[in-house]
Amino acid sequence: MSAVQEDPTILVAEDDELIRAIMCEVLGDHGFRTAEAASTASALRLIDERDDLCAAFIDIDLGDRGGGYLVARRVRERRPDMKILYTSGGAHSDFEYERVDDAEFIPKPYRPDSVCHLIARRLG
Repeated sequence: MSAVQEDPTILVAEDDELIRAIMCEVLGDHGFRTAEAASTASALRLIDERDDLCAAFIDIDLGDRGGGYLVARRVRERRPDMKILYTSGGAHSDFEYERVDDAEFIPKPYRPDSVCHLIARRLG
């Protein structure tokens, strides 16, 4: 008999409480666990403290100092294999310059189910 695999845990870094709650609920419905961060500081703390994160869904504009690009760079320092997806409702002409390698961008508005399927595909 094979061992039961623990559900993958996704970091959801989003400063909009409603969007974060919806995304976490839908991820949970798709079999993922979530670690929620409402700010750059809380996302950085989770990255430093948790070793169960396998992917990060990061809003570029977190509303505080640093933002999503800083969070993604910390992920790459600590966990180079972790999958990263960025999101934003604004135009980000700096994305190609600021993003970390092997990251994808999903513009807002997005369908939460589509994001879940993309994360599942990236985790393969």
